Amino acid sequence: MFFILLELLFTIGYTLLFYFLIDLSSWYLFLWVPLAIIAGLLSLAIFIYLFLFFGSKTKNKSGRFRHFILRNAVWIAMKLFHVKLVVENKEYIPQNETYVVYSNHKSNMDPMFIYYAIHHRKITAVGKKTLFNNHFMRLLGKTFGAISIDRDNDREAAKTMVKAIGDVKRGTSMIIFPEGGIKTREKEEMVNLRAGAYKLAMKPGVKILPVAIIGSSQISKKKRIQKKVIKLIFNKPISKEEYEGLNTTEVGEKVESIINKEIIENEK
Repeated sequence: MFFILLELLFTIGYTLLFYFLIDLSSWYLFLWVPLAIIAGLLSLAIFIYLFLFFGSKTKNKSGRFRHFILRNAVWIAMKLFHVKLVVENKEYIPQNETYVVYSNHKSNMDPMFIYYAIHHRKITAVGKKTLFNNHFMRLLGKTFGAISIDRDNDREAAKTMVKAIGDVKRGTSMIIFPEGGIKTREKEEMVNLRAGAYKLAMKPGVKILPVAIIGSSQISKKKRIQKKVIKLIFNKPISKEEYEGLNTTEVGEKVESIINKEIIENEK
């Protein structure tokens, strides 16, 4: 909604500029009003780019305004893809404490859905390196503190996880997909467990928040104009006391079981 209002303001501003300063006749409404709309869109694009460019240079990634901008950008993305987001059990989202979200992964929009549903000021994500190859996505990731992980390079991946664990220890909540990317879109259930991903929560000793995403595989299977209903189900967080004494594989199996149980029950 923010971007729509901003575009409207830009368009009105250029319309008035063309009318009063350039003194174009009202007979040319069919020309200068479309020009004002185009100029407004260009100004909006420049605003977004500058916001990301300067935002990527600052160290504070938890500013209220930047997350307000990101939520509005996600809202527009969902409207463009005709996505209706249904969220259940939001009361399970920890308040005023750090946690790590673990979820199944069937679409590149999954982190956006979780981010939008959580409405948390200090949450970011760990994503595969290829997502940030694009210049725009690279700026977006830096602006919001997202962490790029190269899963094809074990040494670099280990270094990245150490950095991410440090961020969690300092109070930054995170989203991570323990499948290690999108393995299959043929079923919604979580597959191919990467146990190392659970160190992100276990090393700092923060809560684990399992989230089941149902329907995101539709994003690639259906045409953009078709309506898609995506359901997010938050589950009761797993505290440090509950996973103490377990290894990462055991914790991963526990989280996988919780998420897949929700998915299977919703498929019935």
